[in-house]
Amino acid sequence: MWPAVDPAAASRAAHEGLPLMNPLSVAALDEAIAVLSLPAGARIVEIGCGDAAILRRIAAAARSGRALGIDLDAELIERGRAEAERLGVDVELRTGDARELSERGFDLAVCVASTHSLGGFPAALPALHELVRPGGQVLLGEGYWRSEPSAEYLEALGGASADELPERAGLIAAAEAAGLVPLHSVDASRADWDRYEWGLILNAERWAARHPDDEGADLLRDRARSARARVTMPGGRETLGFALLLLERR
Repeated sequence: MWPAVDPAAASRAAHEGLPLMNPLSVAALDEAIAVLSLPAGARIVEIGCGDAAILRRIAAAARSGRALGIDLDAELIERGRAEAERLGVDVELRTGDARELSERGFDLAVCVASTHSLGGFPAALPALHELVRPGGQVLLGEGYWRSEPSAEYLEALGGASADELPERAGLIAAAEAAGLVPLHSVDASRADWDRYEWGLILNAERWAARHPDDEGADLLRDRARSARARVTMPGGRETLGFALLLLERR
């Protein structure tokens, strides 16, 4: 049982079995990983790492000296540790608040769909800048408006504000204003978004059906209804975008 107000537990249930907890495809992620330029023994940190699916993939591809992930969700951290051990990938996963991380000088800082861990967008950008050494890289995954959101779309996002995200050009401009030079970018495609949104819907509805007497069932059904509204309303599939940016601190 969980309290109906526990968003972390609802998110875990809705994302169950999805390869990533964001709309990017694994192919898009691997494209970005392939263009990283990391020294031997690189120090890597992922902010809001969840189960560290991204960090584990980077650590396996790079000759990292240390790969650290931090997240507030202790259950996801434990899942990530178990999977890293199963795969033989050397990562350090820590439950905690990323804003309290005192270490600096990383070669790469990763923050994908997790800028809320550093105060939200765009406040997270200066914080990410300070985490890496001069010449270090940031892998940032963030949403943006592909078109102006309607009031109905914002309501289906849980009462979000249009001011919470930029247009795509504003995403690039905010990174540059924080002293981060864009080097590469890849976006979630419409097909990626469809798989992600409908995956959330399917998982939420099936979880609620399996646990009809659980307090969390209503929360999962509400999330499924909101996601269906987003993808079926006129223009809904053309409203929200998601970009993965490779940035360099200069």
